[in-house]
Amino acid sequence: MAGRLLDISSATVVAGKALETAGRVTRALQEGHPIDAASEVVRAVLPGVGDTAAWVKTGEMVRAMRETAGLTIAEVGAAIDLKDPSLIEAIEQGRLALSFEVILRLAAVFGRNDPVGFVMRLTRTSNPELWKSLEALGVGKLVLQTVREHQFVNVYRSHDEARSLSDEEFAEILSFTKAAFEMAMALRARHRAAAGGAAPSAGT
Repeated sequence: MAGRLLDISSATVVAGKALETAGRVTRALQEGHPIDAASEVVRAVLPGVGDTAAWVKTGEMVRAMRETAGLTIAEVGAAIDLKDPSLIEAIEQGRLALSFEVILRLAAVFGRNDPVGFVMRLTRTSNPELWKSLEALGVGKLVLQTVREHQFVNVYRSHDEARSLSDEEFAEILSFTKAAFEMAMALRARHRAAAGGAAPSAGT
């Protein structure tokens, strides 16, 4: 009984911290400070203890992003102002964990349009066990949903012409976007129903 109470107490503490993190992320995004929001995500889920398997997977992600960007290790090191660029090589080879500071610096290079989403991908890979615990409690999704909502906002922000739309034009485009999203969700429901062997419901 005592052990169960301790488990519940620990879960409550974790849930409370996750709620606080989600609140800080939301406020930072609302105030237009995505890097600050990314910082809060890193603080919440950055691994405190070394997990070499996670290091390897994270290193592979960093290398893939660097190669996609067409940058050398030295160029990435210079871009994020590292005195010793060989740290990037060590990270890519899974010999070193990503630090809080380096993740944020990399976000400025590889995740300029969506730094919070970038940080989320790295931190979820860096510490999968903690993320699973948060999801099991149902609170890990709070931060994730905040990030996804911000990604929707980024679609609008990425089009300069959108800022000059009239109210009527914006309403028309918003209506079209909503309809397209609802159609996509309906299509997903059909696919899930078909995969489960059940017939899709009427209207979907």
